[in-house]
Amino acid sequence: MTNRTGRSRLFYGWVIVPVAGLCYGFGMSPVFYSWSIFAPRMVADLGVDRGDIGGVFGLFNVLYQLVGLLVGLAIVRIGLRTVMAVGFCTTALGLFLLSRAETVADSYLGFSLLAGIGIGFSTIVPAQTLGQNWFLRRRALVIGIIFAVGGLVGRLVAPADAWVLRHYDWRTGWLLIAGLSLLLALVAALFVRERPESLGQYRDGVTTSQDAAAHRATLAAEADRWTAAEAVRTPQFLLMLVCGVAYAVPYNTVVAHLTLHLIDVGYAETAAIGFVGTMALISIAGRLGGALGDWVSPQRMLAVALAIEGLGAGALLLAADFRLALLAVSLVAVGFGIAFVSIPVVFSHFFGRQAFAVTTGIRMSCTGVLGGLGPWLAGVAFDSTGSYAVSFLGLLVVGAAGSLCAFVMRHPGPPPRPA
Repeated sequence: MTNRTGRSRLFYGWVIVPVAGLCYGFGMSPVFYSWSIFAPRMVADLGVDRGDIGGVFGLFNVLYQLVGLLVGLAIVRIGLRTVMAVGFCTTALGLFLLSRAETVADSYLGFSLLAGIGIGFSTIVPAQTLGQNWFLRRRALVIGIIFAVGGLVGRLVAPADAWVLRHYDWRTGWLLIAGLSLLLALVAALFVRERPESLGQYRDGVTTSQDAAAHRATLAAEADRWTAAEAVRTPQFLLMLVCGVAYAVPYNTVVAHLTLHLIDVGYAETAAIGFVGTMALISIAGRLGGALGDWVSPQRMLAVALAIEGLGAGALLLAADFRLALLAVSLVAVGFGIAFVSIPVVFSHFFGRQAFAVTTGIRMSCTGVLGGLGPWLAGVAFDSTGSYAVSFLGLLVVGAAGSLCAFVMRHPGPPPRPA
């Protein structure tokens, strides 16, 4: 149905939200959470130690974030649709090779290298960019909804993987996830549109160019005048790098080692797997809670979130008690969920749409190395000491440092040049 101007009455942003949610949720969560769930069986079959398990997962986290700058530049040059489709195909190839792995080197090639690069090009940066390209007034809510799908799918991953392990094996599990990635490549190719202007529409679905101009004026449009080169020179950008490390390191490390840690302290494998699903489910509340950044200072939301996430990671030292384990996992999940949504909202709030894809890519590239080192260092520390105590206490400190940086941040104002 069209209006008198010939344009569709449907604001395509309401198609973009579920498409971005499906691509992010089913693209990232099965890959990310399944590693922890399949890890005990892979340790037994491949003869690897905790350092190897943490190393493969850690390098995966390094690479999917390290390519962030390339992703941002590729989005600018060739568009979101192509970038996402190619990324999903690369992920599928990597997971197919992982399903046939015989050595830890095969795991590094399939999971860390190919799947890591593929996830980087297909999920986080594209999903964030789609949300803020199509929405301004409720961008925190929209990005929260998109990322909440990741938590919902993550909750489904645990019982699905448990079923695969009962009836097949971990190799079949990775093969099924590879097939899912190919399906998402098709979804992205068919339905992704980068900006509302490509369809003759405007952000938030306003109806005319005059409405759009007034809409932007009331929502501090000077942020859209920032370029990436100007943004990276600000102290706010440096503080955001610390915040990026503080949200990524604790969650990545916990996800990589949670199943192994809970089995170590006395839980059955099925119960330990259940905690992974619970953490993903509870993170939905945090991701949706990040939508409060539309009404209150998003950097204050980020400060609270990082403190909660770090506290939860430290509390895993007490996970032998079921209630304390549930509390610790819940704190990590809620804190991560709020931070996950708040960080892109802060970037968009500070530096606008023009600089978003590239500044996000630079931020992820810078923080990716440290974010990926966490799982590997925790595995090495366990192999040396037989305990995760040092690692979990370190994550508590990392969360506190990030919280402090977020708390002292202030809006940078307009860029240092004429309009």
